[in-house]
Amino acid sequence: MKLRKDRGDIVIGWSEAGPFFAIYILMRIMLRLLLGEIRRNHIIRTLPIHYYTVLARNRYTALLLRHEPHVRRVIKQGLKDGQTFIDVGAFLGFHTLYAYKILRSKKHYKIIAVEPYPPNYNILKRKIDRIKAKNIILVDEAIYIKDATEVEFYRGGLCNWFGCGESPSGSVLPTKQYKRGDYSSDGVLRVRTVRLDSLINRFGLKRVDLIKMDIEGAEYHVLTDPTLDLSKVENLIVEVHYNYMSRESHEIIGALTRKGFKIVPLYPNRTPKSYHLLACRDKVPW
Repeated sequence: MKLRKDRGDIVIGWSEAGPFFAIYILMRIMLRLLLGEIRRNHIIRTLPIHYYTVLARNRYTALLLRHEPHVRRVIKQGLKDGQTFIDVGAFLGFHTLYAYKILRSKKHYKIIAVEPYPPNYNILKRKIDRIKAKNIILVDEAIYIKDATEVEFYRGGLCNWFGCGESPSGSVLPTKQYKRGDYSSDGVLRVRTVRLDSLINRFGLKRVDLIKMDIEGAEYHVLTDPTLDLSKVENLIVEVHYNYMSRESHEIIGALTRKGFKIVPLYPNRTPKSYHLLACRDKVPW
């Protein structure tokens, strides 16, 4: 099955990837009905056909971005007793809106969604305007190691679900694998930057209950910055776009450990090029 191409960019549409998504979800449901949840989970971990392993190895990765059960579980548990969430690399707001569903009944909640790529940001803004959520703040800057500078932003491949040229894989510091992969493209633009700790201070946050970070390789440079202040942050769930056994991955873990976090890798694997890393100060939000 070939992907549609538009002006040389790889574009993934629902018509191409929809059947794959439907079959995978149907398989999980059938296994649970036939064997029960515990046995099903054991089987999909053993084969391995766990969601995240499939996601890491499949070229239709962009389709499954909305369905990240392990990330949603961390968001649900991390915000159960909290009220502040930062979505770094918000894309089209799937996790932003999920956090909103959890926090909206709380009086003083605050959600900050960071998305530097204009087509993504515009779609996200329309979604937030539609629900009239006053405590969701949108930031159209890229998280980086320096404040108030302009850097190149590599757009990446387009998924084009809304027909606006939206991209799930843009980055200011893409990895070598990313540049060589199917989702690379020549689309480059300039974006404004802000440091993560500066963003926290900009909005006067005394405590951040959870940060979700998915910035396509730039997480290495941001999180290993020795001057980064994460003292106000309780939990992070980070998509690390490096192999779990790589030097970059070990340095990210070391940097977060030195800042006082306990580290919980979620479904690490020697083969995939990315995995999720949970960092927490107290009880593991799982």
